Amino acid sequence: MRMHDSKVLNVSSLSSEGRFEFFIRKVADFEVVWGLYDEGWATATLEGNVVVPFWPEEEFAKRCATDEWGDFWPRKIAIEDFLDKWLPGMHSDSRLCQVFPVPGDVGVVISPTALEVALREELEQYE
Repeated sequence: MRMHDSKVLNVSSLSSEGRFEFFIRKVADFEVVWGLYDEGWATATLEGNVVVPFWPEEEFAKRCATDEWGDFWPRKIAIEDFLDKWLPGMHSDSRLCQVFPVPGDVGVVISPTALEVALREELEQYE
């Protein structure tokens, strides 16, 4: 097994909260968020809420491009766009963020406002 595969498996096996913390650190460090795209961004419905899934790295997003997202591919979003456009737009549209889902675990579902606060707090440590 390659080191990269080992990392993906190890991180994917973390708890939802552990993956959320990994997401916040990685996104703040690399200043990129990953989603799945195919003539529009991937969404899901959880408990009656429309959620948009996000990942910290391309490989994690790629592993979730299955089943209903089988035709989707990873696409990156710059952190500035994510914080200044995406999250406010999602808030206006009453959508939630699905942070770092993996097969068999939906990840952390959080409001766009709460995700923005967490990311901005982490980004302050990198300035």
